[in-house]
Amino acid sequence: MRTITRFLRRFLILLIVFVMGVAGTAFLMNNETTDDRSDMNNPTLPEVMVDFNGTLANRMYGYRQPMEADFVRDSVTPLDTTKKLTIAVNPYEEKIKSLSYEVRTSDGTKIVENRKVKSLDSSGSDGYLRAQIEISSGLLMNQEYSLQISLDTSDGEAYYYTRVVSRSSTNTEDYLKFASSFAQMCMDKNSADGLAAYLESAESSSTNFTAVTIQSPLSTISWGNLSPQISKKGIPVIKEINETTASISLEYEIKAANENGGAEYYNVTDFYRLRYTDTRIMLLDFQRSADQVFDPQQAVITDDGLLLGVRDKNVTMLSNEDGSVTAFTQEGALWTYAPDTGKFVDVFDFRRKSNGDFRDSRMEHDIKLLGINDSGDLDFMVYGYMNRGTYEGYCGVGIYHYDHDQNVVEERVFIPTSESFEFLKSDLGTLSYVNKDNQLFLLLAGRLYQINIDESSYDVLADNIDGNQFAVSATNAHAAWRISDGDQAGQVEFIDFDTLETRNATPDAGQSLRVLGFMNEDVVYGIVLDGDSLTDENGHTTDGITSIRIEGFDGTVKKEYHQDGYYITDVTVGSTLMQFNLSEKTGSSYTVKNKDNIMNNQAAAAKVVSAEQSSTTRQGVIVKLAFDNKPETDEPLILTAKMKNTGEKTVQLDVDKSQISNIYYVYAKGGLDSTWTDPAQAILHADSLTGVVLNRAQQYVWERGNMKTQLTLNTEDVPEIIRSGSWDKDVLQQGLGDSGTVIDLTGCSLENVLYEISAQRAVIAKTGADSSVVIVGYDQYNTWLLDPATGEVSPYGMNDSTALFQAAGNVFISYLDNQK
Repeated sequence: MRTITRFLRRFLILLIVFVMGVAGTAFLMNNETTDDRSDMNNPTLPEVMVDFNGTLANRMYGYRQPMEADFVRDSVTPLDTTKKLTIAVNPYEEKIKSLSYEVRTSDGTKIVENRKVKSLDSSGSDGYLRAQIEISSGLLMNQEYSLQISLDTSDGEAYYYTRVVSRSSTNTEDYLKFASSFAQMCMDKNSADGLAAYLESAESSSTNFTAVTIQSPLSTISWGNLSPQISKKGIPVIKEINETTASISLEYEIKAANENGGAEYYNVTDFYRLRYTDTRIMLLDFQRSADQVFDPQQAVITDDGLLLGVRDKNVTMLSNEDGSVTAFTQEGALWTYAPDTGKFVDVFDFRRKSNGDFRDSRMEHDIKLLGINDSGDLDFMVYGYMNRGTYEGYCGVGIYHYDHDQNVVEERVFIPTSESFEFLKSDLGTLSYVNKDNQLFLLLAGRLYQINIDESSYDVLADNIDGNQFAVSATNAHAAWRISDGDQAGQVEFIDFDTLETRNATPDAGQSLRVLGFMNEDVVYGIVLDGDSLTDENGHTTDGITSIRIEGFDGTVKKEYHQDGYYITDVTVGSTLMQFNLSEKTGSSYTVKNKDNIMNNQAAAAKVVSAEQSSTTRQGVIVKLAFDNKPETDEPLILTAKMKNTGEKTVQLDVDKSQISNIYYVYAKGGLDSTWTDPAQAILHADSLTGVVLNRAQQYVWERGNMKTQLTLNTEDVPEIIRSGSWDKDVLQQGLGDSGTVIDLTGCSLENVLYEISAQRAVIAKTGADSSVVIVGYDQYNTWLLDPATGEVSPYGMNDSTALFQAAGNVFISYLDNQK
């Protein structure tokens, strides 16, 4: 009996163990199949470069969809007379089946040539594949074209973009080697001494590695006391190049040891503007920015706050109301920090923790913080190029939600675009707001979009919006714009994005309204009487505002400003201060007589965290986050958020930019600087930055430093309507027809407009109330002027020409040949 009892007891124990084992296994298996959290996928796309006789340049990253050619200008590739290019492909783990290429006009409207290359050479020792392409079509000199390179990979088609331009004697290889050598020489103090002759160094007691220039001390340019080494070697990217100068950008990573021997990593971008001479390369401009990759393992918690290290002082950050959680971005990554617990969460980061390369660390995206609650849950937007993950190779806008308790990031919606990060950043800089009903509001290409995140749909709330007459409030929760067409044209419309309520302000008879901006959540607009918008002799229009109103969304007038006898001009609106000039009308222009301002009396909310700068011996100027209270612990707890797999939720917007024609882009310092509607103002701005100006079709309108020393046009090649000397732009455009586009350069200097002559375009110049000449040539001492009445061409001294045109208001008109 005892034996039977013992047997039953053992049997029951084994049965229980078996049942628990089965249940546990089932539970684990069930968990495994239903757990929808994962790490972000590694990058898969190959890289493409141009090989200049063994020197690699113009690294291109792959896109998974064709892009709009006129909205991608990451690099410029010069072509010599052979029109041949060697393309190098780093396949990584991808299998490349074939390569094809397509050449289009720079506006993307016409295909010039397309071909396929079936065999790629894999004999190189670097593991790259190479293909040589030869463009047989006759490309115009000094005209950019878009080159699209397509790779047929094991994961589908991938697209790569650069601009090609036929230039003579560009000395490309010498420029590229100079940039790479300069960066390497800065790593060694002895070698760096050889760079002194290229610099314009001035004495400085401060070392700031985020803002190094050609005027910085050699000790700073050679990294002071940081003692770094290059950990990821960069490949030069040609941003601009012509017969006399080149602009080169070089991105690379450096590694330095901190006081405890820990490894610090920095992303570095060098910009070089160079000129080639018979004796040596001249360094015309040099700028460098270094930004530290945040690593909470490196003793970043101090009594004074959280050390972010070497970076720009403008920190994108957001704290919840009690300051228990602060979110901040650094080098393309999003972190949260809890001072009470020392808890860090790497919420979103394309950069891999190990075995990374330039594909995941590429900085062609940005992060905007949309909101944070008491629990630390966070809403944010990632926009630009997606380095890896579900949407690797796409450019667009992603809306994400981070759940603090579950430590998981959920993608709410993704909006792909066909323009590069440079252009997308310019568009999204105006408005991006998510309300409590999960509706996202964006202004793109003159359209106000409402994206319904939960439904993956969208509506267009307003169209044909003039960006100069559109403003958003401090929180982005309110916006106002002047309606440009339809029955309500001229009215100002206001919207509350949380409630979707709207109201309109209607001008009285004889008035027009101007949207000036917001002070906090209150709209600011001006009232202009008929006849008070004056166009001066330089062709520039100034609004003489009679009164300014500051209104709440409910229509309550918070303040109205008016000064008898004066017009309000040149208004700038900030969140706490509005400044303007008080002017008098003098003929066709306004003369400033006084200045005034309006202060915002609303008390600013107290900040629980602020960004501060301090100086150190080794790193120079660094940035820290200062909190109201001392952190409770200096021992970090570091977590990495998982991505929640919710399936693809995309919204494809119908963004039409074809109607936007009167746009001029200023490129300078290695990127897109700004956009303008006035070509003369664009040229003046580019001149101050030693940049270039391109139009909507990506044609060169103006280049700094690329003007021949002398040139005289054949007057028979000048369009007849231009030889007429008229400064009526409508008449000129009608005369040019579809062959060209008039550009008004009024306000530029004679020196500015001589570039147009160098580019084979005559310039009409006003010389008096009813007289003009046509500039058709120049040399060191003279301009060559055509008399419209007689057709005769004669020289006129350069100084006398300058004085003549200045006295007439520097009224210049030229044209661009339309692309064929």
